[in-house]
Parts: sequence; C-alpha cells; structure tokens
Amino acid sequence: MNDNLFNDRYDKTILTKRFMNFKNMYISDEELIQNGLRIRHPNTPEDITENMTKFIIRNYEKDESCVWCKGVDTKYGLTGDLFSNKYEKIAPIEVKSFNSNGPSQFGPDKKFGVLYFLDLRKWLQNEIILWKVALHDQSSEFKNIKVNKSQTMEEQLRQGRRPRISWNKLYPQIRDFCEKIYEGTFENIFLHSSQ
Repeated sequence: MNDNLFNDRYDKTILTKRFMNFKNMYISDEELIQNGLRIRHPNTPEDITENMTKFIIRNYEKDESCVWCKGVDTKYGLTGDLFSNKYEKIAPIEVKSFNSNGPSQFGPDKKFGVLYFLDLRKWLQNEIILWKVALHDQSSEFKNIKVNKSQTMEEQLRQGRRPRISWNKLYPQIRDFCEKIYEGTFENIFLHSSQ
C-alpha cells in the first residue's frame, strides 16, 4: 500500500504491458537487423525504466512513498523522474538507464538528491540490475567525476554542456557510493523483499 498522498496512476499492469510491447518490438527489430537491414534500436522509453526503478525502490528498499512524477496530478508540482519522501521536492530521484556500453548524459540544470542506474545490458536474457549511487548534484564527488582526460563533470556542466560518460568509466570513480539494490528478473521487481 502506498502511504504517499500522491496517487501514482502508473501501476504494475501498465508497466508490464509497456515492457512486453517494447520487448516484442525490440526482438522483431533484431530479426530485421540480422537479415541485413540497417535499423537502429531505440532506447528503452523513460516511462518503462523510471517505473521499473520505482517498483524496485518500493519493494526492495521498502519506500512506499516513491512515485513516478509524471504519473501524479500536475497540481502537486512534482518535477524530475521519481519523488520520495526521503528526498527534497527540489532534489528528487534521478534515474539513468543503459542497455549498452554507451554513455549516460547529465543535463546542466538537473537537480537531484540521489542517482539510480538501471543496468539493462542483459535485459533480453531477463537480467536486470539496479544501482543506487548516494551522490547528489551538489556533492564534490559528483562534480569531480572525470568525464574525459581533461574535464570534470562540473567543468562541462558550467559550460552548459551535457556531460556523457559510460557506466564502465563512471563506476570505478564512484564505487564507494554505489550499492546494488536489485539483481534479478523483470517479474521479480514486483515482489516484496524479505530483507
């Protein structure tokens, strides 16, 4: 039961349907690619990745207050990806997902209280990993992440750029702030953790 006063309309049924539809389309595209057609796979839609993260937070971190900001009435003025009573309204939960070794990017004006990275590199084999990164946008550890050989996250953000960095290059720099919250199947994100 969600003890949050916000009514998040994006439920398990919607997420399951959206996930399965996207998976079927992705597999269909893969067959076309294997037959020599130059089709580019789309990124996993944000509503799917953000809501997968929401259900993992609810069920494995036992945070029933977590809601998808776009799934609640606009009168509450929620911004960002996810809202939780554990974080300030002006610094919500930021979700990044990746299904390849390509880079994630950060917007210059983005404010967040915590980061979650949803690793979907093996999602077609039904293996999903969620990492919680206990850093916020103003933390020195976040600002000092080396994006490339010559620039930090802070330097690129100050220039109004959108820093891009892959998980494989990011993780070694922030491993002390990372916690693996979940590793398992799509179906099990809806189960309550016994911990």
